[in-house]
Amino acid sequence: MRIAFASCMYTRVFSDQPVWDWIREQKPDRLVLLGDSLYLDLQTPVHPKIMDELEFATHLHTLYSELLAQPQFAALVKALPAGAVNSIWDDHDFLWNDVEGAEVHPVHTGKARLTTAFQEAFRATLAQRLAPGSFPATPLDAAFWNLNQPPLTTPSLALAPDLRLHLSDGRSFRTRTFAKAESKRTVFGDEQRARFTQAIEAAPDALHLFASGSTVAGYQRYARDRNWLIGLAARQRMLVLSGDIHRNELDAFFAGKFPLHEATSSGAAIKDAVIVGTARQNHGLLDIDPDQVTIRLFNHNKVEKQRVLDRATWLPV
Repeated sequence: MRIAFASCMYTRVFSDQPVWDWIREQKPDRLVLLGDSLYLDLQTPVHPKIMDELEFATHLHTLYSELLAQPQFAALVKALPAGAVNSIWDDHDFLWNDVEGAEVHPVHTGKARLTTAFQEAFRATLAQRLAPGSFPATPLDAAFWNLNQPPLTTPSLALAPDLRLHLSDGRSFRTRTFAKAESKRTVFGDEQRARFTQAIEAAPDALHLFASGSTVAGYQRYARDRNWLIGLAARQRMLVLSGDIHRNELDAFFAGKFPLHEATSSGAAIKDAVIVGTARQNHGLLDIDPDQVTIRLFNHNKVEKQRVLDRATWLPV
């Protein structure tokens, strides 16, 4: 199985996004978007904090519509089977830069409901391969205005009998670290951690791909969540797929029986500092075979980093 992954794209910086053509040429079986698919807090006349909810919904609808209409992105999604594109979010899709969902002021909770509804609608449209009418035509659509909107879904998907993909939400429940006791800090929250623990431990011999908007290094000040993830990896073969940092990176963390591996590909279609600096055109590919996993990270369609893992030992070959 071949899985492509990418994060951090902004149609208002790059109307031309060749990264999606490059991925399509590799004929992946699946695409995983790892957050910051739009930058809702940048290049706006009024910051989203100041917008009323209707203005905010209109802004979201415009940005998602622009991404769904981007020709190269649309061609890739349509080339994949139904349900083969997955999306999670990070701060710039959720609300704004470095936001912690658990600390959002009550005045902004309506906006968090809206971004959740929009991300779920985006996911549904991707799953339907951008079928006509699959994305609501107006920001006033009832799908966006459920006052009882549940949190973003975080499914664990069986891609094959021995392969699982876990789609995390690292923003809705995230707490601050400043002036907060270590024991009360969290990225994922107790319920999400417990659900993933159950799903991962239920398939002890499978390879588990954990999709995360933030890198494992980004959890340094969230010891409970970092130790939880590394503790799980000590007993199961786990690979974190992450974004956020506007570069490609490979990492590994000692866990126990097995190490925790991480592949980060960030900056599919942005500049170094999103709207200024060097152009970033990065993506990653996983080739998952019966005996090994090959990770390749591409910079402008050239392999920049590579690692091959033995599936039995879960060590580099």
